[in-house]
Amino acid sequence: MKNRILKIRKDSKLNQEDFGLRLNLTKNYISLIETGNRIPSDRTISDICREFNVNEDWLRNGIGDMYKEKDGSFTELLSELEESDDDFIKSLITVYMGLDEDSKSALRKIAKGMAEKYKSREN
Repeated sequence: MKNRILKIRKDSKLNQEDFGLRLNLTKNYISLIETGNRIPSDRTISDICREFNVNEDWLRNGIGDMYKEKDGSFTELLSELEESDDDFIKSLITVYMGLDEDSKSALRKIAKGMAEKYKSREN
């Protein structure tokens, strides 16, 4: 497992300190895991999988693909949003949910127009 954790860190282009910060772990602890002197707890394994979108079976056993496929589901997007530091989007959703139906409709119309304009620039 130590080599797979090292691979996740290297693929993420993070040093041990920054990798640890993402997991609320110290640089020293990450070093101990990567050298095989510590076995990560189930919680640490779960945190790595969540934070870096890693397939837990791959991390634990080397079986399957390294990364989980993102399905783009609404639940997945909400989960990513909940874990992000994007306070603007969180605030926008909170405000939107408190609007009356006419205001929601107006905001949807504006957002739809912006999305269509953005898509036309990509093509």
